[in-house]
Amino acid sequence: MYPTFSRSTDKRRVSRGRVSVTATYVSSNLTLEGSVTDVSAEGLFFSSEYLDSQGELARLRVYLPSQTEPLELRGEVRWVNDSPMGAGMGIRLLDVSLEERVLLASLPGILDGTQATSKPVGHA
Repeated sequence: MYPTFSRSTDKRRVSRGRVSVTATYVSSNLTLEGSVTDVSAEGLFFSSEYLDSQGELARLRVYLPSQTEPLELRGEVRWVNDSPMGAGMGIRLLDVSLEERVLLASLPGILDGTQATSKPVGHA
């Protein structure tokens, strides 16, 4: 008997994690309120009832509970899912600093409490 191998169709270079954080999407066409439900150091999934076009450039403000100010990001819509059970846009992030990449990659662990934040919260 020969071993069976499954071939993944996922072509991402970095792993993604499930999250649920409020976000705002702003392009030349739309301003949307929604949520980020999937994130990595290179991209995210912006969940929203309304969708923009593939290739659109946008600014995103991601509201993290551990930060006093939203995380400001730029990105490009790479794909659009108009399914009623998961509408949203896959966004490739552009010009992301190393600090922002580290924060995004660790976000799932920070939000579920398995990883501590490196920045203090609040004032002494």
